[in-house]
Amino acid sequence: MLKVVLDTNVLVSAYLVPGGKPARILSLASQNKLDIYLSPPILSEVKQTLLRPKLQRIHKATAKEIAQFLKALTRVVLMTAGAKEVDAVRDDPEDNKILACALEAGADFIVSGDHHLTDMKVFQDIPIVNPAAFLTFMDARL
Repeated sequence: MLKVVLDTNVLVSAYLVPGGKPARILSLASQNKLDIYLSPPILSEVKQTLLRPKLQRIHKATAKEIAQFLKALTRVVLMTAGAKEVDAVRDDPEDNKILACALEAGADFIVSGDHHLTDMKVFQDIPIVNPAAFLTFMDARL
C-alpha cells in the first residue's frame, strides 16, 4: 500500500473544504487505497490551527466539533511515534515535523501546499507534491 504523509495545511484544508482535493485524498485512505501517516506533533498542530480564532470565524466549529474531526481522522490514518527529529527546513522549522514523520513512516510521498516543502521537490528520495499533483498520480494509478 502506498504510504503518504499529509502536511498540516492539507489536513486543515480537508476540514475547511469537504469537497476539495485534500478531502479527496483523505477519502482515498478511508477507501483503503492508500495509507496516510501522521505523528502526534502533526495532529497537535492541526488542532491548534483549527482552534485559531481567525479560522474559527471561517469554519464556525466548536472545540468539541474539532475534537470529533480529529478523533475521526485518527481512525483513518496510521500514527508514527513522532520521536524522530529532522533539521532540513531552516526557513520554517515547524515543517521539519512533516519530514520526520515521512522518514518514520517510510513514506512514498509527502503531500503539502507549503512552498517551504514543495520547493524542496524531494526529501531523502521521498517526492514532495501538492494535492493536485498527488491526485493526478493516483488517478493514473487507480
